[in-house]
Amino acid sequence: MFKYVFLLMLLFLGGIAEAGGRILYVPLDDRPVCLDYSAATFSAAGWEVRTPPADILPSSNRGGNIDALYAWLTANASREDIAVVSADNLIYGGLVQSRTHNLSARELKDRTERFLRFKQEAGGMPVYAFVTIMRSARASGPPAEPDYYVKHGPALFRLGALRDKSETERLSRGERKELALLEASLPKDVFADYYGRRELNLQVTKRLLYAADNGAFDYLLLGRDDTANLSEAHREARRLSIVNAGLKQRKTRFLAGADQLGILLLNRAVSKAGAAVPIIYPFYAEGTGASTVPTYEDETVGESVRSQILAAGGWPARRDDNADLVLAVSTPEKGRTLPADDVRNTAELSAFKKKFLSSVEAFLSKGKMVGIADVCYANGSDNALAAALFDEGLAFRLASYAGWNTASNTVGFALVQGVQATGMSSEERYKLLLIRYLDEWAYQSNVRLEVRKEIVWPNEWCEGYFKPNETAQLERMATYKIKRFLRNRISGKKLDAYKFSYPWNRTFEIKVEAIK
Repeated sequence: MFKYVFLLMLLFLGGIAEAGGRILYVPLDDRPVCLDYSAATFSAAGWEVRTPPADILPSSNRGGNIDALYAWLTANASREDIAVVSADNLIYGGLVQSRTHNLSARELKDRTERFLRFKQEAGGMPVYAFVTIMRSARASGPPAEPDYYVKHGPALFRLGALRDKSETERLSRGERKELALLEASLPKDVFADYYGRRELNLQVTKRLLYAADNGAFDYLLLGRDDTANLSEAHREARRLSIVNAGLKQRKTRFLAGADQLGILLLNRAVSKAGAAVPIIYPFYAEGTGASTVPTYEDETVGESVRSQILAAGGWPARRDDNADLVLAVSTPEKGRTLPADDVRNTAELSAFKKKFLSSVEAFLSKGKMVGIADVCYANGSDNALAAALFDEGLAFRLASYAGWNTASNTVGFALVQGVQATGMSSEERYKLLLIRYLDEWAYQSNVRLEVRKEIVWPNEWCEGYFKPNETAQLERMATYKIKRFLRNRISGKKLDAYKFSYPWNRTFEIKVEAIK
């Protein structure tokens, strides 16, 4: 009986929240996906989104100014507002700082308690918070990780994988010997620093879970940043899920990914404010489809999609009849998500992809709002799919498109921008779509590798540490190549309305913004 009452309530409440109201948004850091693109999505849909001054947010060369961020929040908060805030920013000083800090347990306790008091001190305004579980990178280095990660990162990753596996299944004799060797061979100071920081962060996250249960937040999202099936991050998530299972209320959710957490919670906040539940119908390409386990993640695409729909305040539907959005998820036919700059990411459209596109066009012909989550490749678009969207006149008929970074990042953006597209003018929707094609298709899948091959690698320039004249050269080259790449599909006048820059002084991401 309860099931049918719930479904009737869902049909009554279902829909997209009408815009109106003010949101205070403290992002993870100032990268475009976390700050500019997320805030712009809701501004385009009619919400007033306020973000802190740029100079107090975490950036490529600094952590966030935590005291100034609290001062900004306090000065701007009122009971009529909504706050969506990053715990990593307000406790550690940002995502990178959460992996590299040298804060003591006492300092972290004080910072955490300050964070937990915010809702009450702000007069009880709705507060939606998100935090990440420290990632387990296979390989990395400074400034994203401690200096020693360049040398010892692969061994630390393998150690975490074996520790994780030992708790869920039996290790082979060889694996037990390997585990013992790794534990003995890693320098003691490296082991102590890495695992000491992980344990401190774990205790902070546990406190946030308990606090959410006691009403400190209206909702808490926990993201697993770059987490493999077997890894230290996966192990910690399992430990935290045990804690979460013992809580009284259900104000928390665990997700794969990190950079999409802010935009998901923004959507949840406005949906709750408008007492609306957007109904989403997920549709998958044939082949491995929903059972695909993407690179950098520890769950299937289907699990990720469902979790993100629920986290965003929506409801996953089994049919498209009453759906506010059809989320079309383009997965690789055989389940392997290669890097977008792989030579196999060509413009050749297979029969498998043609069938997916035919389904997308059929939904559009029925008058459905359709968003595409392009997760066929990691860190960029599927060249064949993106080209076909333009060639077949579908590119700007969509409600949303995303194809960047990890699969969960892509799903989150395609989902939320698709939901919010209902409240946008056709011009605003066009602008958001164009930015995605410029960024994820033109740059990430094509121009990025060209720039690296032609200028960065031959000159031995250092990613993250480009000199001003080097950055200027890179931006000129990227601008020329992006415009050249799309000149047969987008008018030169429209392309000239945008500029491209490297906000984190590295080629991994680019910022696309309109020229004022």
